[in-house]
Amino acid sequence: MSRILLRGGRLIDPARALDEACDVLVAEGEVEALELPGRLGVPAGATVIDATGCWVVPGLIDPHVHLRDPGFPEKETIATGLRAAAAGGFTAVAAMANTSPVNDSPEVTRYMIEHAAAVHAARLVPVSAVTRGLGGREMVDFAAMVAAGAHLFSDDGIPIDDQAVLAGAMEQIARLGFAISLHEEDRALTANGAVNAGEVSKRLGVAGVPAAAEIERIRRDLALAIGAEAPVHIAHVSTALSLDLIRAARKRGAQLSCEATPHHFALDDRAVLRWGPNAKMAPPLRSIHDVEAVVAAIADGTIDMIATDHAPHDPHSKRMERLAGFFSSGSDCGRLPENEAEALTQAANGVVGLETALGLVLELVHRGVIGPARMVEMMSVRSAQLLRIDGGTLGEGARADITLIDPNMEWTVEPAKFISKSRNSPFAGRRLKGRAMLTIVAGDVVYDGRPGVRT
Repeated sequence: MSRILLRGGRLIDPARALDEACDVLVAEGEVEALELPGRLGVPAGATVIDATGCWVVPGLIDPHVHLRDPGFPEKETIATGLRAAAAGGFTAVAAMANTSPVNDSPEVTRYMIEHAAAVHAARLVPVSAVTRGLGGREMVDFAAMVAAGAHLFSDDGIPIDDQAVLAGAMEQIARLGFAISLHEEDRALTANGAVNAGEVSKRLGVAGVPAAAEIERIRRDLALAIGAEAPVHIAHVSTALSLDLIRAARKRGAQLSCEATPHHFALDDRAVLRWGPNAKMAPPLRSIHDVEAVVAAIADGTIDMIATDHAPHDPHSKRMERLAGFFSSGSDCGRLPENEAEALTQAANGVVGLETALGLVLELVHRGVIGPARMVEMMSVRSAQLLRIDGGTLGEGARADITLIDPNMEWTVEPAKFISKSRNSPFAGRRLKGRAMLTIVAGDVVYDGRPGVRT
C-alpha cells in the first residue's frame, strides 16, 4: 500500500476541534502523521498531492442511500453506486434494505458486502430491514443480521404501521447497541398523493400529500422511542412541525437523531412544476415555509446530519415517456390531462443525489448558514456515530478515509455525465460552487477529480 502526502491543505476535523493548515501523511491505510506545512519530509516512494486551496476532511459518510442491488440493475448496481459515491466525496454509504430480495437475511447482507469488496470505490455499510420482506409484521433476526455485517436497521420506503412490532424492534435493536431509522409516513393520509398538498398539487390537478402524514407519525414514534429508551433516527425530515416535535422529544430525554436531504433544503414544491417526476419523492418537496424551517434547523443543530436518500430510477419507472413533454426547466407546467396526472401519481419516488450533495451543502456554507466545521460534522462525524463505524476524524492512527474538497470550484450539474446509472435529478443545469477533488478510502485513492487527472 503506497504512501500519500497531502501537502498545504486546510485540515478540518471537528471531532478534534481542529481547523488549520496541515500536511497529512497516509500510510498502510492509516493517518501516519500530521504536521504544520513543510515540516514533513517526503518518504521514499510517497505520492505528493498539492492540497493548496483545498479542505482536507474526514471522509464523507452518507447514512441513507438506495443502491438497488440486488434486483434492479437497470437503476443502479453496487459498483455504479459506490463509484458515484466516491465521485461525490463519500468514503462510505449506508445501503438501504429495499432491494429484491429484501436485505432481511444474512445471505443478502453478505452478498452486498462481497460485491462491494470487489469495487475500488466507497465502502458499503449494510442496512438491515426491520421486518421480513418489509411487510411490517415479522421482525428479522436482529442478532444474525448484526453478525453478518448490518450497522443500522430500517424498513425505509415503507413505514412500520404496527406499534407493537415497532416498539419491540426498538427494544431489541437497542439491546444490540444499534439504532433504527424510521420512514415517517401515515399511509392513510398519503394514499394516492403525488406531491405536497397545496397550490402546486391543485395547479397540476393531482392529489396532495399533507404535512400531517409525516408529523403525526413522528409524534407517535417519538412517544414509542421515549418509552423504549431506544436510539431512534428520523429519516428525511421535511416539515417545520416535525422539527418542533423533534426538539420537544429531545427535551424529554429521547435518544434521537435526524437527517435532512439536499433536495428538501434546496428546493420547494414549486420545483415540481418544472421538473415533474424528477422532483417527485417521498416525503415530497414541501412549502417554502418548510424549506426555511429545515435550513434553520440545520443552522441551529436540530438536524444532525445530511443524507442524500440517493434513489436512482430509470426513465420508465419515472413515467418519462408520458410526462417529459409536459415539463420544462424554462416554464411552469399547468394542469395535467387526467391520464398524465395519473402517470405522475404512479411515477416512482426519489432523486439521485450522491454526485450533487456536497455542492448543494456548500451553498449553505457560502451563504453563511453553517461553517465548514459544521458541514463536516453533519456529513461525516455524526453519520459515523449513527452507523457505529470507524470514521469522522483524522487523528494519527485513524483510518485513512479522506475527502479533499475544493470549496471554490464552480461547476454545472450535468446528469448525462453522472457515474450513477440513473439521471433523475431536479438540479440539471444548476451552477454549484465546491466539489470533491480526491476521495481516499483506507489509504487508497478511489476517485481523483483534479483537473487533468483521471482514475
